[in-house]
Amino acid sequence: MGVFVRRFLLAVSILALPVFAGAAAAATPAETFVQQSVDRGVQILTDRSLSPAAKKAKVEELLDTIMYTRRLALFCLGATAKTAAPADLDAFADAFAKFTKARYSSQLGAYGGQSLKVTGSTERSPTDHVVTTVLVDPSGVIDPDPVKVLFRVLNDGDQYGIVDASIVGVWFGMAQRDDIQGFLSTNGNDVKKLTERMNQMTADLTAGS
Repeated sequence: MGVFVRRFLLAVSILALPVFAGAAAAATPAETFVQQSVDRGVQILTDRSLSPAAKKAKVEELLDTIMYTRRLALFCLGATAKTAAPADLDAFADAFAKFTKARYSSQLGAYGGQSLKVTGSTERSPTDHVVTTVLVDPSGVIDPDPVKVLFRVLNDGDQYGIVDASIVGVWFGMAQRDDIQGFLSTNGNDVKKLTERMNQMTADLTAGS
């Protein structure tokens, strides 16, 4: 797999990919949720009436509705989440959400026509699902060993949200957790410092977009 393809997948796999295979492939509520979310994203990405700034804003708005960023933020904090002050947790979760949206929206220009096809899902529990998709080349050439993209989806009743995604076996959430745990271990488990660092990274992304 080329460097550009890896970068593209890691940057925009949650959203910036075109429509999955037809509705018949989405047999479960979790699969349907993922497909509908991506379809909404594609409508934004392909809307030529939108300026780049408007497109970015709509993408970030969409991410707000389809991702459980707070759950992922607390997961990344690990044991520190149990000892930090509630106000510090709220501030970090907010900074984490802003960084996540900025990271994905800053890479929208990398979209190159690849698509995803839903191939099934696994129910880890009644509220925890992993939806499996494969990458489809825009040329239509069938890859005998396609890249797999997995989405972990949680639900509370009929409310679904994406909490993580995996490319070729690497889960984003685990990678983020490792980075965050590394920062905390060298900064006295100071969540405020971590929040400041997260806000600075968001500012850097925004300035470069």
